Amino acid sequence: MSPLAGAPFLVVFSGWCAGISLSTRVSPPVASLAGVLFSAGFLLISTKRWPPGWERFLPVLFLTVAFPVYFMSYRLHPETVAEVFWKGQSRIGTERPWGSKRAVTLESPKGRLLCMLEPEDRPLEGEKIEVSGRVVPLESLFPDLSKGEFDPARYWRAKGVRAGFLCSSAVAVESPETRKTAWRTRLRKKLLLTLTPLLRGHLLAAWTGERDPEIAALHRRWGTAHLLAVSGFHVGILAAVLLWCLRRFRFKLLLCSTLLWGYVFLTGCASSACRAMTMIQLALLGPILAGRPPSGVNSVSVAGGLLLLINPWVFWDVGWRLSVISALILCSIGQGAGLSPLRGLAASLAIWMGTAGEAAAAFEAIPVSGLLLNPVALPAFSFLLPVASAAVIPALAGFPGGWAPLWGMEGVFGIWVRFADFVCSIFPWQIGFSPALWNISAAVLGGAIAYGLKTGLINGLLLTLCAFFCGAVFH
Repeated sequence: MSPLAGAPFLVVFSGWCAGISLSTRVSPPVASLAGVLFSAGFLLISTKRWPPGWERFLPVLFLTVAFPVYFMSYRLHPETVAEVFWKGQSRIGTERPWGSKRAVTLESPKGRLLCMLEPEDRPLEGEKIEVSGRVVPLESLFPDLSKGEFDPARYWRAKGVRAGFLCSSAVAVESPETRKTAWRTRLRKKLLLTLTPLLRGHLLAAWTGERDPEIAALHRRWGTAHLLAVSGFHVGILAAVLLWCLRRFRFKLLLCSTLLWGYVFLTGCASSACRAMTMIQLALLGPILAGRPPSGVNSVSVAGGLLLLINPWVFWDVGWRLSVISALILCSIGQGAGLSPLRGLAASLAIWMGTAGEAAAAFEAIPVSGLLLNPVALPAFSFLLPVASAAVIPALAGFPGGWAPLWGMEGVFGIWVRFADFVCSIFPWQIGFSPALWNISAAVLGGAIAYGLKTGLINGLLLTLCAFFCGAVFH
């Protein structure tokens, strides 16, 4: 089989990723050429049987790699930002904890700026403020930029940030009550004041994308921190619930799509959630437009590629990378026959190994307990989150007796905490980052894709081996 028949955009997407990964080290023409050569090599290695008419399709395919990589690489060479004084009005886009500070993005005439404030200066999302200070290069906000694998400047550029801002004064001039971000602020306040600790921490993450520090620390220790990041897991649960609830509704696909996109915007438009929602949208529209369900691997490639076209800096977003890797492995293993319990266990193991290098590079180390907890955590939280969301509605609405289901679900989450702590006590080890771990993760991804494309044993082993060595070049 050839990826040209089963997942043609995967060939394009692989070339885009290879070219972008080199774009900050080489010129755009060289990055473009590297992307084309990578796509050609991937196609040659993974093809067991060429489909009819492949020779006419190949030039178009390579042009589809070359030109986008060139223009995306050009965009990845950021403009030089001169340090200037600026005073004016701006709107607060997002705010989140960042070490001992709070990171705030400002929507201003100067573009999206990043400002680091003290915790006691916490602003409200959507608030309009009068600010004065200095616009500075983004890198100057992170003096320890060269330490470690995580690059905070790239991370914030993936969020659309253009430059940094050293704020000397800030005065509120308009409340956020009429802004869409006011919904997030009001919902977050309602959850914080109404719910019990464990329930509050998990639903705060699932509903608004905001992480409770204590709950986040627990999940980091267990190796299940991805459960708190709004991603394909949460979007997929909501999609399944909505499709079941609207199964008799005439315009269920339109309404379901609208509600899902509304959820993605409410939770802050994380790149992993946008990737998942784009993929789900393709799955919903596939039978209508093409007459058959789309290939999962091809849908992941299209969804990831669209986000790269919009903002190529998202390639260095850890959430986007982990989401794409997980989705590619899951769709590859479940290709055709779907996911049986045995395949699900194999997929969970492969996803943990395939994302280990990226996760260890971002978080310095990953707990071994996550390897054992995730096969249980994913189905458990697929049940717990929808049930908990329904259970808190009476309390949030102020109904008499609404506290009863609240404390019941708190007890259920408490059982999970004790179980996860028990597993961690038996397997307390952590795996630190090393280049070899990155190579092994790349090999697992290559092997899973080879399995999904049905390349055959020899081609599959060759693709896995090439992926192992490419892990050192294209990270």
